[in-house]
Amino acid sequence: MNLKQRLYFGSSRHRSPLAILAPFLLIVLLLSACGGGGSTSSGGGSTGNSSSVKLYMIPKFTGIPPFTQADQGAQDVAKQYGYQLSYGGPTSASATQQVQFINSAVANGYKGIFISGDDPAAVTPALQRAQQNGVSVVSFDADVLPAGRSIYVEGTSAQQIADGQLEMLGSQIGYSGDFVILSAQATDANQVQWNKLLVQSLQTNPKYKNMHLVTIINPPDDSTPSAVQYAQSILKEYPHIKGIIAPTTIAVAAAAQVVQQENVCNKYVITGLGDPKQMESYITSGCVKKFALWSFSREGQVAMCAMHAVLEHQITGKAGEKFSCGGNLGDFTVGDSGTVTAGPPTVFSKDNLDQFTF
Repeated sequence: MNLKQRLYFGSSRHRSPLAILAPFLLIVLLLSACGGGGSTSSGGGSTGNSSSVKLYMIPKFTGIPPFTQADQGAQDVAKQYGYQLSYGGPTSASATQQVQFINSAVANGYKGIFISGDDPAAVTPALQRAQQNGVSVVSFDADVLPAGRSIYVEGTSAQQIADGQLEMLGSQIGYSGDFVILSAQATDANQVQWNKLLVQSLQTNPKYKNMHLVTIINPPDDSTPSAVQYAQSILKEYPHIKGIIAPTTIAVAAAAQVVQQENVCNKYVITGLGDPKQMESYITSGCVKKFALWSFSREGQVAMCAMHAVLEHQITGKAGEKFSCGGNLGDFTVGDSGTVTAGPPTVFSKDNLDQFTF
C-alpha cells in the first residue's frame, strides 16, 4: 500500500468496523443521490426518468395544418408524461428525406420515432435499423410496413373513410352518375387503401350500383399547385362527371377552389377529406356542402399514449392488447396488424363548421 492509500484508508488493524465500512457507505449514498437506484416516469412505468427520454415526430412533410395539429396533440400528452418531443421532416413529400430524418434521430439518441410514412417500402428498412438500435417506432396517419413499427395509429377506420366519402358524394348526386377521385401521389399508403376500399364498396353495395368511378388521378406530388392543375384537367377531360372525391386536405381544397373560380359549383359536387379552417370559405359560399375528417390532434394524442405504452412494455403490437390514454380519450385496444383507431370521422357542413377550430 502506497503513502496515498495509507493516508486515505489508514491501517485496517487499528480501525473499527464502522470506520472500515464508511467509505463504502459514502459511495452508496452518492450513487443514490445521483439516481443510481433508478426512478420511474410520471406514468408509473419502467422507462426510468422520462424527462430524459427524447422522441421525434416525422410527418410526411411540414407546413400544413393536419400534421401541425398531430404534433400539438402529441406534445400535450408528452408533457404529461415528461418526454422531450421534437418535430421535423421534409418540406415536401419525400421518402428519401424521411430516411435521413430517421437516421439522424437514431444517431442523436432519440428513443422513439413517430412517422407518417410517405412510401412504406422506402422508409421501412431505415425504421428496422432504428428498432435494432433500441428505438421504438409508432406510425400515424399513414402506415409503414408492419416490420418497421410496433403500432400504427390511424386517425379513424379506413373502411369508415371509404364508405363516408362514397356516401357524401352519393347523397348529393342521387346515387347516380360518374365521378373521379383526385388523390395524392401513388405511393401514399393510406390513400391507396382508402381508394381500394371505396372501389370495393362501390362494387358490392347495391346502394351505389348506378354510380361509376371513371378514374383515380394521382398527381406526382402533394403540392397545392399540382392539385389545382389536375383539378382543372379533370373538368376539361371529363366535363360530364357529377363530382370529385378528394381524399386529401390539399386536393379537396384545390378542387373547391377550381370549381368556385370557374363558377361551376352548381354543376359539380366536391367532397372528400378536408381541414375545417381550410374549407371554411367554400362551405360558407355554398360551393361545398359536405366533407369529412378526423381530429389530427386526437390522433397525435393517441399516438403518444401508444408510444408510452410501448416504451413501458405494456404493449408490443399484438392484437387484443390494451392501453389507456386517460382523460376524455379512454382506453384503446390493438387490432389486427397492430392497428389502433383514434376515433370516428366527423362530417362537416354549414350546420356544424363553426364548432371546430382545427
